[in-house]
Amino acid sequence: MMLSVCHAQNLLNKSVSISVRNKPVSDVLKIIGDQGNFSFSYNSDIIPGDSLVTITMHSKSVKQILEMMLRGNYQYKESGDFIIIQKTPKEKFYHLTGQIIDSESGKTVDYASVYSRQLLVSSLTDEEGIFKLKMRDRNFPISLTVSKVGYADTTIIVNSEFSLPLNITINPKAIDLDTLIVIYSEGGNSWLTRLFVSSRVRLQSRNISRFFVALPYQISLTPGLSSHGRMSSQIVNKLSINIYGGYTAGVNGVEIGGLFNISKKDVRYLQMATTFNAVSGHFTGVQVVGIYNQVLDSLVGVQISGFAGWTKGNLKGVQMAGILNKISGNLKGVQISGGGNITKGKTNGGQVSGIFNKSGKEIHGFQIAGGVNIGNENVFGPQISGIGNISKRETNGLQVGSLFNYTKNLKGVQIGIVNLADSSSGYSFGLLNIVKKGKGAIVVYGNEILPLNLAWKSGSKKLYNIFTIGSSIGGSKAYTFGFGIGREFKISKNLTLNTEITDQNIYLGRWRDLPVLYRFQTGLNIKLNKSLTLSAGPAFSMFYSEQKEFNSNYQSFSDKGFLRFKMSRNTQAWLGWQGGLSWNYGSIF
Repeated sequence: MMLSVCHAQNLLNKSVSISVRNKPVSDVLKIIGDQGNFSFSYNSDIIPGDSLVTITMHSKSVKQILEMMLRGNYQYKESGDFIIIQKTPKEKFYHLTGQIIDSESGKTVDYASVYSRQLLVSSLTDEEGIFKLKMRDRNFPISLTVSKVGYADTTIIVNSEFSLPLNITINPKAIDLDTLIVIYSEGGNSWLTRLFVSSRVRLQSRNISRFFVALPYQISLTPGLSSHGRMSSQIVNKLSINIYGGYTAGVNGVEIGGLFNISKKDVRYLQMATTFNAVSGHFTGVQVVGIYNQVLDSLVGVQISGFAGWTKGNLKGVQMAGILNKISGNLKGVQISGGGNITKGKTNGGQVSGIFNKSGKEIHGFQIAGGVNIGNENVFGPQISGIGNISKRETNGLQVGSLFNYTKNLKGVQIGIVNLADSSSGYSFGLLNIVKKGKGAIVVYGNEILPLNLAWKSGSKKLYNIFTIGSSIGGSKAYTFGFGIGREFKISKNLTLNTEITDQNIYLGRWRDLPVLYRFQTGLNIKLNKSLTLSAGPAFSMFYSEQKEFNSNYQSFSDKGFLRFKMSRNTQAWLGWQGGLSWNYGSIF
């Protein structure tokens, strides 16, 4: 109720007493006038004289009694022995006031939302349960709804301002935690929402979690200060312009924020901001930001972030960031970042980064990183990195790492300095290849060149590395060291055949211009028991040396092998043999 204060003080300040029950307004006004020796002048169109009044007041001013008796917007003027009662001029705004009461306890209900679905205005009750709802027009009747978590929604009809102030009772009910409320309440519990949106706006958004409406546009300065007021969080807009930042229900068109945009539900087509975008629902379209993008559901389209981007659900499209991309669901598309990419689900597509890539589940695509690639499950496709690749399960594809590659089960190809696998049916090319359940052997053998040689063979039976050293015993000296590769073919349970190629350097008294021995050899292996194997077979050697004279007490290799022939001025070749005993040690882990 709004009452104007008159400036004359004589008649309105007179003290009178009144006690009536169910009397017409015209009779009550006459009683008051008779006590004060004045008369009232009013238009019966604005004050229905036959309305019944019940009032008891003792020794109160005329003004106080009029304010209590006449519930409405009136102003009072004095003219001689008359008090003139008039309607106050219609103001631009007026207020609906009242109090919210718990129907069971009788206590007031604080922080309940009172709103009009038609007029899109809202208010929160204070600690005493009192609300003040700012209205633009007096277009009665008005439908008001009261909502609060833990209470049933209550709707009343206000027919006129004579019914103010309002006393509204609401009924408690058990909280229904269905999936929709948990996901979308308070903007999906986003830390950005809690940081940039006031607690009162978030409380109201949580209270009115089931009411949403679509409108053409909105303009906001900050969350809660917008063309839709505090109801902005319940409105889906086609165009949303946020000077500093905005908090809306969603966007079905374009949203542009000077600093940030926060949406409780889905956003479609285009969202741009300089600092961050936070969407609690599904995003479809293009999301561009200077620092950070956050989508708490899935994304279909393109997400471009200056610093980092995160999609909690699945992403289908492209995600690009200066430092970090993260997808908590599955990726079907491409992730590109200067720092790292993380996908907790499956990767169907690719990850490209300057430092690292990580996929929590299967990769059907590729990983390319300047540093390290990690696949927690099977990898179907290439992993290429500047440092190393890790596949914690099966690799059906290619691993290329400058330093190392690891996979639990290799069914493809590894290329790197160090290649590691638990088991392998593929191929590893590198300086050191180790297969936990593959071929691992220490071999002591002799050949036509040197009587004592030691070799370490490591890898898979399809392809293994050979590190070898050899030495003469007595007589003329000679020492060899080298590297090679080999493959083993199974003939029967206890019989296998291997073929090997080695490249060995030979020390014959000086380190300069070391001679080189290229050797191709094959051998038949007879399994003596679980660990020991006896092997022997022929070999073909090519000896290349730029040394014309050899130091005394060192061999010249002029008498090695048989069927010798000269291949060039510095190269000789011959047929030879090799034979020895192998210890197959199995796993070295």
